[in-house]
Amino acid sequence: MFGHGYTGRGVIQITGRRPYDGVMPPHKAVILGNFEVMESAVVDGDTWYKIQVIPRVTEWIKTQDKNRWYEHITAHNYRVLNTFDIHETLYTLLILRWS
Repeated sequence: MFGHGYTGRGVIQITGRRPYDGVMPPHKAVILGNFEVMESAVVDGDTWYKIQVIPRVTEWIKTQDKNRWYEHITAHNYRVLNTFDIHETLYTLLILRWS
């Protein structure tokens, strides 16, 4: 197991060969429905959405094309639990499947 304990910021600091330094809780403790859009942005002409989802939807997203989603990472290199940046085509599928 990697790590060196409690950092005092409410997260476990993880070290080693991971692409992130730790895990933070979701932005909101409770979301209404299966997912909630936190924000959107245009990147290289494509729309991407930052979403928070329930754990069941997290499992589904991780089975989709890896070029269409990324686990949301903070500016301090922490992964945010159940929060993703997804491409507009995957967002469309998300709406059709989980709305």
